[in-house]
Amino acid sequence: MTVQVVFGASAEGCLKVAMGIRPDKSVLNWEDDLMSGPPVCAASHDWEDVRLRWGEAIANEEARQYLPYLRSCMEAWREWLPRLSMDPVPVVVWAADNVFEQTGLRAVLASLPPDVSVSVMDVTVASGGRFRHTGEASPEELALWIGKAEPLAPRTKDWLIQDWRRLVQEAGLLRIYKNGSLRTVDESYFDETIIRCIRTIQAEAQGWVKIGPLIGEILFHALDRPISHSWIEYRLAV
Repeated sequence: MTVQVVFGASAEGCLKVAMGIRPDKSVLNWEDDLMSGPPVCAASHDWEDVRLRWGEAIANEEARQYLPYLRSCMEAWREWLPRLSMDPVPVVVWAADNVFEQTGLRAVLASLPPDVSVSVMDVTVASGGRFRHTGEASPEELALWIGKAEPLAPRTKDWLIQDWRRLVQEAGLLRIYKNGSLRTVDESYFDETIIRCIRTIQAEAQGWVKIGPLIGEILFHALDRPISHSWIEYRLAV
């Protein structure tokens, strides 16, 4: 039995299709995007409360409909950890070159029992840099990489856990992934990009700007440092 850990529903769905019916494999989704908000992971007893309170505080009415799903994913993770402690099966973490999966990788490692064998499947490296997120790859492409994850060396694992603890100690509300490392940055970090996109769209539309096209434009201009939808909406509301 091997547990595959992914980040986000898209990656979860694609990997399940890629694996087909394989009783020796299971997929567990870490849905909580730790790019923004208080850096708390599942090793903390107040993980769900702190993170969901943050999500509730910044979410609009539409986004709040997502929170019950996020809670269910958190509960599934919380229920799984004690079972893993009793039966330490190998874990494969799929973590590509983006802030969501890299913060998630560190938080996951910090929450796992220390005797669990962990391997990492870096889709960005495996794809020759074509994919920045595991969910971007097709099930057929993911199927080619199943079983090819690199075992995580103890020294590397310890460094990643310490890096997560650094982020927790910094206690910022926004993190970016740049040049292979995670940084805590000021909440205003993306504001210039957001304002520039608003002005561009306003000039073209000559009137009110719809939120959907605006977010799409911001995401397009920030491809080198992906931003979550919820963070954009939060900054627009500030």
